[in-house]
Amino acid sequence: MKKIKNLFLSAVILTSLFSCEDAYRIDPADEITDQNAIVNMDDLGRAVLGVYSRVGTRIDGDNFIAWSAYFTDECKKPQSNRGQGVQVHTWSINSGTNEAEKYYGDLYASINRANTVLEKIDAVPATTTADVNLKEKYKAELKVIRAMAHFDLMRFFSKSYDPSSLATTIVDHVIVFETLPRNTVGEVTAFVNNELADAYDVLEMYGSNADVTRVTPLAVQALRARVALYTKDYASAVTYSQEVIDGIPLAANPTEYTDIWTDASNAEIVFKLKRVTGNNQVGRLFTDSNGDVFYEVSNGLFQTFDANDVRSFTLTQSGGADRRVGKYVGPSSDFGLADIKVLRVAEMYLINAEAHVLKAAPDFAAAELAINTLRQSRRITPSALPDVAFSDEADAIDKILLERRKELAFEGHRFFDLKRFNLGVDRLASDVLLNDFAEDLAPGDHRFTLPIPQQAIFSNGTLIQNPGY
Repeated sequence: MKKIKNLFLSAVILTSLFSCEDAYRIDPADEITDQNAIVNMDDLGRAVLGVYSRVGTRIDGDNFIAWSAYFTDECKKPQSNRGQGVQVHTWSINSGTNEAEKYYGDLYASINRANTVLEKIDAVPATTTADVNLKEKYKAELKVIRAMAHFDLMRFFSKSYDPSSLATTIVDHVIVFETLPRNTVGEVTAFVNNELADAYDVLEMYGSNADVTRVTPLAVQALRARVALYTKDYASAVTYSQEVIDGIPLAANPTEYTDIWTDASNAEIVFKLKRVTGNNQVGRLFTDSNGDVFYEVSNGLFQTFDANDVRSFTLTQSGGADRRVGKYVGPSSDFGLADIKVLRVAEMYLINAEAHVLKAAPDFAAAELAINTLRQSRRITPSALPDVAFSDEADAIDKILLERRKELAFEGHRFFDLKRFNLGVDRLASDVLLNDFAEDLAPGDHRFTLPIPQQAIFSNGTLIQNPGY
């Protein structure tokens, strides 16, 4: 009995990968083979933390950041690059690309771990009211993790976010031998929204917003705002983003903003993935611990910043002739080790502005207020970053996307913003001196949608490959 229990907890807590051969079926190492593998609340708490640790390993974190940065116009490849990310940076993507396999397999691994614990949670004895409530809170957190993974699969593997477009397979239970077809964007969106709504109701009763390393009520609302924006439910995007804005202040001054990126402050953080020593140093996606620079901040990105914008000083790290990525430097004792900021209130201001512009009855004044409040918080001097005004919808969206590019740089958003608005990648010639064949990628190119991994299709004949692969 004890051996079986320990094997299960180890399987949940460790971060071994799924193979794409059964990318959305439960891995044998994760299967609970005994009804009492989790026998008490302590075991359950550790199992839930194990699911969190799976999210913190390459999912919604460092590799999302890498994909968006490498693929788009955020990065410039220098001479010291030793091949890191070159396939993504030069758009050499096919159905056997390692990154596509990793995202597909990793996200379904996260889903299966959540499903595994959810299917066993009711059998765990709870002898006190506090334990009963804690079990409900755990269920809600696991549902949010599962919903977030489904949404991220949809973001990567759907050609568009139109409800009828093919997304990925909804998996709401442990799967061993079933082969299920792809669901539509509309079906995945409905599933995600239902999960988040149910979780929010529970977390409002039994949770709090105190621990930003756990799913909180405001984290759920922030995720709902993001989902609503992608799926053009602009009224809901306004409502949810405003709730987060009302609950979490922006950084009070430039120093507090800078402290976010050294992990000295949780200002503005809605939800983050805590990093501890190990192999998850996000900063090493761009600069090695020995000082070798894999990717610099692109000239195109750096030139968008006004003088005395505090974001330009945190974006880059002084490193001699190169312009190193500075958001994830981490401590000197473990270079590149930094927490992953999954949800920040700054994103909510940007969502709020965009949704006010695009909703059925546009409110430019409200959109301007959201953008200018954010810009004011980034001023080092009173004259920096003057307020902006929107002349029409196109002007507003251009300015909001520019602000998103600056505010959310190297946080995993740029790729999806280009995809959402059917924009291409337009790099400066000075940013592609070593790969001038990859200067521009046309809007609507099929590579803005990741391929379903070929191994997944081999093992599940119901899966339809995305166009172009």
